[in-house]
Amino acid sequence: MMFWSSNLSFLENASLTALAIMTLSLLFALYRLFKGPSLPDRIVALDQIGMIIVGMILCDVIYSRDTMVLDVVLAISFLLVFGSMIIARYLYKKTELK
Repeated sequence: MMFWSSNLSFLENASLTALAIMTLSLLFALYRLFKGPSLPDRIVALDQIGMIIVGMILCDVIYSRDTMVLDVVLAISFLLVFGSMIIARYLYKKTELK
């Protein structure tokens, strides 16, 4: 693979490879966000983009061995979960009123 280097550790190589894969999946999620056929598809894509960004930050933590950002990752994860629950409840109430 082109990301593997002999002077890096296994975890550093694995985090670089995972970062490349997540970048590719981020592009697919962005496509779904802009071309999604319905509002729930776009909301799921937005949630997926947030989780991919959290994964990218975690790969950076593994690669750089800087653990100061883990608090930020935890806060972003909580916001993503609560935001998804709030949006799902809104969509449920919206369909219930119809």
